[in-house]
Amino acid sequence: MASIVRTRRRLRPPRSFLAALALLALPALVPAAQVAAQSTVTGTVTEAGTQRPLVNAQVSIPGTTLGTLTNTRGEFTITGAIPTGEVTVRAELIGFRAEQLTATVAEGATVTLDFRLAQTALALDQIVVTGAGAATERRRLGNTVGTIDLAELETAPVQSMSEILGGREPGVVGLTSGGMAGEGSRIRIRGSASLSQSNEPVIYVDGVRVDNAGGFGPGIGAGGGGAPSRLDDINPESIERIEILKGAAAATLYGTQASNGVIQIFTKRGQSGAARYTVSMDQAFSRYPLGRLADHAGFVTSVEGSGRDRGVVGVRDRWGIDVQPYEVFEVDMFSPLFSTGHGQTYSASVTGGTQALTYFISGRYHTEDGPYDGSSFQAPGFRVANDENWRAQFNANVEIFPMDDLRVRFSTSYTEGYHSTVDNNNNIFGVLSSIINSRPERATQTNLFGSPAFATTRENFHRLTDQDLQRFGGAMTAGYQVTPTIALDATVGVDFVNQRATRFFPFGWGVDSFTGSNILGARTVSDRNHREVTLDVKGRWNGSLSDQWTLDIVAGGQGFLTQTKAQVGSGNEFPGPGLEVAGAGALQSVTETFFEEANVGLLGEAQFGFRDFAFFTVGGRYDENSAFGETAGGAFYPKASTSIIPSQLDGWGGDVVSTLRLRAAVGKSGLQPGAFDQFTTFSPLASALGSGVAPSNLGNADLRPEVSMEWELGSEIGIFQDRASIDFTYWNRTVTDVLVDRQFATSGGFRFPQLDNIGELKAWGLEIGADVRAVATPNFSANVFANGAFLREEITDLGGAPALKVGGSYSRYRQFTKEGFHPGAFFGPILDESVEFPGHLGNCQPLSRAELREWASVPRDPGALQPFVLDCGTPEMLLNYLGKPVPDWQGSFGTNMTFYGNFTLNTLFEYRARNFHIHDLDGAFRRQHPLIGRNIRATAEVEATMLNPASTADERVEAAERWVRELQALSPYDGLNEIHEADWLRLREISLTYRAPTEWAERVGASNLSITMAGRNLALWTKFPGSDPELNYASRGDGGGLGNNFGEGTVAWGIPLPRRVSFSVRAGF
Repeated sequence: MASIVRTRRRLRPPRSFLAALALLALPALVPAAQVAAQSTVTGTVTEAGTQRPLVNAQVSIPGTTLGTLTNTRGEFTITGAIPTGEVTVRAELIGFRAEQLTATVAEGATVTLDFRLAQTALALDQIVVTGAGAATERRRLGNTVGTIDLAELETAPVQSMSEILGGREPGVVGLTSGGMAGEGSRIRIRGSASLSQSNEPVIYVDGVRVDNAGGFGPGIGAGGGGAPSRLDDINPESIERIEILKGAAAATLYGTQASNGVIQIFTKRGQSGAARYTVSMDQAFSRYPLGRLADHAGFVTSVEGSGRDRGVVGVRDRWGIDVQPYEVFEVDMFSPLFSTGHGQTYSASVTGGTQALTYFISGRYHTEDGPYDGSSFQAPGFRVANDENWRAQFNANVEIFPMDDLRVRFSTSYTEGYHSTVDNNNNIFGVLSSIINSRPERATQTNLFGSPAFATTRENFHRLTDQDLQRFGGAMTAGYQVTPTIALDATVGVDFVNQRATRFFPFGWGVDSFTGSNILGARTVSDRNHREVTLDVKGRWNGSLSDQWTLDIVAGGQGFLTQTKAQVGSGNEFPGPGLEVAGAGALQSVTETFFEEANVGLLGEAQFGFRDFAFFTVGGRYDENSAFGETAGGAFYPKASTSIIPSQLDGWGGDVVSTLRLRAAVGKSGLQPGAFDQFTTFSPLASALGSGVAPSNLGNADLRPEVSMEWELGSEIGIFQDRASIDFTYWNRTVTDVLVDRQFATSGGFRFPQLDNIGELKAWGLEIGADVRAVATPNFSANVFANGAFLREEITDLGGAPALKVGGSYSRYRQFTKEGFHPGAFFGPILDESVEFPGHLGNCQPLSRAELREWASVPRDPGALQPFVLDCGTPEMLLNYLGKPVPDWQGSFGTNMTFYGNFTLNTLFEYRARNFHIHDLDGAFRRQHPLIGRNIRATAEVEATMLNPASTADERVEAAERWVRELQALSPYDGLNEIHEADWLRLREISLTYRAPTEWAERVGASNLSITMAGRNLALWTKFPGSDPELNYASRGDGGGLGNNFGEGTVAWGIPLPRRVSFSVRAGF
């Protein structure tokens, strides 16, 4: 049978995307609505004081769908069916205090208004929706609501939601586990609120809960890294803003599953008027900072070669280097794996409409071909793996107004994508790990880099992992203003995800005849189908109780139905080449899973306001969830908060403190167990004697949700007429009924642990943000911002259950969930410095200096010398606290500068610091492992010195000292010399934008035009000795379990974050 040759997959838009993109042209074919007369409001928006024109300020007529943006001269024009008579016009721009002006408009006439906006670092009048039950001014809330306005990020070098969320808001952390193309981040808000369930926040898009899973799907993985996140399926170009609730005090009304925080994404809406188009094009280039990876070092022991190496002759033949026996040499073995990665993004959108209907339509195509380059490793008749990712995204929002008091909005989104990655991270068949573990003195013309075990690098490039995706989201929201004080809102929506992943080793993939693993080939196919259905109904009454008191009441209900189906089939051992379906394998296996979960909740909230000075809120939610145990009943989550604004009092006129707000909030929320954790289940068993069942999950009918009780205190201070602001929050959280895995004797028939509500977690933290409008002149302005979040977490009770170790029996990982410590803290050996020399020969009897010198009088393998640690030879020697992978402080700072009127320079620096440690696991292998390591200069020098017959005893003693104190690691001393301080500062983003004058844009038929050059991850400052302190052995997973929750802070054969430079053009028409 002829073999099938596949070329590298072309990254191009699918036909479905091209068809959807064509819809952008439809508004141009629709005739404008006929009206009796067109009135016009025109004018300018400038900065108060400097008179500098403000670009992209939003000017609108409240109560209508009419609005527009200013051009580079600060000019605007609104034309349409503007109401006659007295009309209010509003101008607003991020970083400025909104202003409203009134004018009298006559039918068919033109009115001119000029706005002067003053800079402000506070946004107390900002309207937020998330957590309040209805649209509410920020000043009225006693809890924090983080907001990310995507207009601020228009020129930022971000390509996905994972990149948008990182470093923007104190307390919100994006854990970027590696530098593979399309790799998603894990998101944490105020640390971790669960030991066993997912710590990912719940995600809503336009009020509809959406899938927030990650990974390739059941049964598929490439070693831990390169996994996508479903959060990144969301089109960034369609987003207007993101609101973030950071804890239980804020997220009470979202009930069960909200204890990890809530992220709500609001997509853009249409504005009435003629169709207005925006198009953008972006070209990006990326390279890995290979300088972070130490060159490979080695030495030979003879001229012709031995079992250990290929000798002087072999090194000369392979590397062209002349060396002498025991002379250490270095080789760059990483560069041949990589080239310059290339990414492209094309997007277009259109908005417009009439008083009766508005629309916003957006399409985006993004593709990234990462720096991995396997083209030179491709064997004839085979396809090589690559790190590739593309997504085609389409959004359409239509809002209709059939009556003055009724609005109906339809939102749809569709994403189609493809993701591919190479084997990576802690994977013995990883492409990079096969290089990292190699020894240059072993290299040959077929084993190019001297891989000592498992497979050659070229062979590993022929192990393929891919994922295809189709995703649809749809929502309908209706709002009816029954009376001036009563309003009803309802949302119904769905989110469908269909993903298909494959793992494929072709027949004969061992092209160098080195590997012996699965050489006949194998294929696994994994289909995952996920569905979320949301129903949300609320009613609101707001009115006045007296001249001084107001009351706002919200009541309603929510329902969610989540369903996940997965089918996995695999076939091993193909009969010959060219077969690429699982059914062709001689060994077959099939698994199928089904999960369904329902949640129904009733909620209510009442907010009292006193003279626009003080606001008091009480509320609660009652939930029933199908995952609760049979005897558990429902769950009630109460909340209360207050917001007091002393600066609203008559007579407040501080020259220094211009605005002051004090706030406090307390509330509860929960997190349910898994869908089937309450049930005792059995799994099917196939055997030669026939089919049967085997014990699987040991159920617990008493399972309840984990309950987070959180309170917070905070203040916002505006200084010097709000040109500077400080935002401070202290929060404190206690999680009770924590679900803990309890292991029972396997003699009972159940090998897996049982979940029980027996634990407790405590945490507290600080969140500080500062924003300063430092300089404002006609030709130059500068804003400076900084934020930081302090976090302290502790497991206070495990209910008598023993500490659990991340990674189970795999001894290399050193993280534990242990009472009295931070979840996922590191534990391992500590060198005993109280003795003369902290080394022994396997008997835990430390050598004296004299004994060491006698031992070193002849050539020795350094591996025979072991470190003498505290409690040497006992189980306790591995249980010393070594630090935690979560820093005390993390945050960001940067600047936004505008100069010469048309240039803008933005920077974002991100940092993590203090009591922060990272496990350099692959570094430990490179330093110590006798087979797949000892290939850095320090170890090669020590080993060469100790093995060289010409070395003196004193030279070997000095080498032995270095071996024990700096280089010795791994079993049975896992953790020793492996865990290091890892404070870091990174230049996360920098961008320079030129906004062309309006007359230049008009020459090409555009209304506005901008050009941006940007960079991402261009610089890193750290003392961490490993490749990158942001790496981790596992990337985005499905969310739950010890590994997903606390398997962080371990660098294990991953690739550093790439440096990316991009060039983009954006134009409006």
